Amino acid sequence: GFSGAQESGLRRFARYRGNLVATWEKTLAGAYPVMQALVGDEFFAALACAYGHAHPSDSGDLNQFGHDFAHFLREFPHVAQYPYFPAVAQLEWALHTAFYAPDPLNLVSPVQLAALTPEQLELACFALHPAASLLAADHAMLAIWQAHQDLEAGQEVVLPAVLNQAALVLVCRPLWKPQALALSAAAHAALACLAAGQSFGVALDAAFELDENFDVSGHLQHWLSLNLLQMAPV
Repeated sequence: GFSGAQESGLRRFARYRGNLVATWEKTLAGAYPVMQALVGDEFFAALACAYGHAHPSDSGDLNQFGHDFAHFLREFPHVAQYPYFPAVAQLEWALHTAFYAPDPLNLVSPVQLAALTPEQLELACFALHPAASLLAADHAMLAIWQAHQDLEAGQEVVLPAVLNQAALVLVCRPLWKPQALALSAAAHAALACLAAGQSFGVALDAAFELDENFDVSGHLQHWLSLNLLQMAPV
């Protein structure tokens, strides 16, 4: 009696563990398709298992399960020879969270902007769209990610020749689909100031410090076209 019940319990436990690992793998693959393509299905399954044990989900929301994956890859010795993996994972997570981010409350329109005097514009504070994030890495995360987009069936991925090239990236969601765009150092600095709650004048100072020819009007128009700016809460 007892041994039979015990065996049945062990079988149920093994099935539960198998289902759990399968859930980890499926959830991570949903957020990190490029990482899965980079390492292959079999190694990705092993990564998902190791990650799940190291970072058990503390949320009922499975969409949050992968939030420590980039950090995990930095510490995981078996991928140490691929130092660009954490950067790619960082970008994929930003795109994943951008998809689920709330809509902006009060987008800035060109009409609103045109109504401001130069002095008012200098003092104005703009927040970034809730889906937006600014990323910086020592590796070509955007080029690696782009190489995996829009592939035809059976088409081979061609990775960029230089993988250890620094990248500054904006993740945003103009409508419903998240995008990843390369940023200049000056634009990255300006947007980082706005994200930190500083005024537009301070943001411009940061941009001009890096690029004395920074095109204010062109960048503003571009940011508005991306639905990037919202009025900062007072």
